[in-house]
Amino acid sequence: MIVIFLVLFTIAFICEYAAATLGMGYGTTLAPILLIAGYAPLVLVPVILFSQFFAGFIAAAFHHKFENMDLKKKEERTAFYIFALTGIVGVIVSILVSISLPSLFVKVYIALTVTIVGILTLIDGDRQFSFSQKKLVGMGIVAAFNKGMSGGGYGPITTAGQMICGISPRAAVAITALVEGIICIIGVILYYLLAAPVDLLLLISITAGGIVAAPLSAFTTKKLEQESVKKLVAVSIILIGLLSLFLVILNPSGA
Repeated sequence: MIVIFLVLFTIAFICEYAAATLGMGYGTTLAPILLIAGYAPLVLVPVILFSQFFAGFIAAAFHHKFENMDLKKKEERTAFYIFALTGIVGVIVSILVSISLPSLFVKVYIALTVTIVGILTLIDGDRQFSFSQKKLVGMGIVAAFNKGMSGGGYGPITTAGQMICGISPRAAVAITALVEGIICIIGVILYYLLAAPVDLLLLISITAGGIVAAPLSAFTTKKLEQESVKKLVAVSIILIGLLSLFLVILNPSGA
């Protein structure tokens, strides 16, 4: 049991450190890893949401401390409000959909979403458009649906979208962390109200790893040149997504 705890703790620490540093990759990376380890979607998704509720708020607090975001700025405040509102609606709808879907469908959705998000993250260039609330609303809905369905796929869309709309990379990362904390607790409550199974060892291990990593990642965001690391994370996400899809094809009936 101790060995399992340490392994899960380490995996969650690495995923949260990368995610809260770059604004993407926690659930997107962690979900397929836990699928590969044999955890069912209805077990792992609420665990990821629960851990990111704590880690998101802790990371956001340290992002604020290190001045990575400033919600007094109109565009940053608007992005926060849009993603918070669309996130709450999107995650509720997606959970109500996913709870009744076959496990195989959810696994394939996770694998495909991870792969596509990784590709989009990798090819994201330096294009920048004028600030658009409509674009942010659309991205917020899609991202939240992914979050509730698979536990991941939120940060890559919202972080990249904010940067494309002119919000600074550090602020985009910080806003994403804060909003994820809000929508994740909504998702956790709904999943467990709908009687999703609870694996306490998984829950405690993953949550502990995410909490420990959160403040370190916020400090790294302040110091880091992110572009090269972002590409490395994107490649890793693509590989994990493809591996997940391959394993589903090999063993479609597996738990």
